Amino acid sequence: MKELILQNTGSELLKVRPSDILYIESDGNYCRMILTGGFSQQLWFSRQKFISAISSQMKSERPVFVVVGRSWIINMNYIYRINPLLGELVLFDPCNPSQIKLHASQDALNRLKNEIMALNKTGDYGKE
Repeated sequence: MKELILQNTGSELLKVRPSDILYIESDGNYCRMILTGGFSQQLWFSRQKFISAISSQMKSERPVFVVVGRSWIINMNYIYRINPLLGELVLFDPCNPSQIKLHASQDALNRLKNEIMALNKTGDYGKE
């Protein structure tokens, strides 16, 4: 899998492997990228710009990232548990033994669950 190139500011360029990204948290015009091992990077652009970057740079590869609600872009390879009734999404990072719990609406988590089930049926999910 190739690396993503992200222009973070006028002078800062980020080069990151998609497999190292656990999730992106959106906060209006800014995002925070969380990498494996707990490293966090402030991104000085919107969620839409990140989605645009992954769409253009990873268009020929199988789906890796999924938008969950208004706040999250999740690397599907790290999803451990989805519990729509509790509004909880748990990610597993093998580089960090603690669970990562994110909260989203029941609707958003149900859509995520359905999307994963559909990808699993087509064989596009669960392959490295």
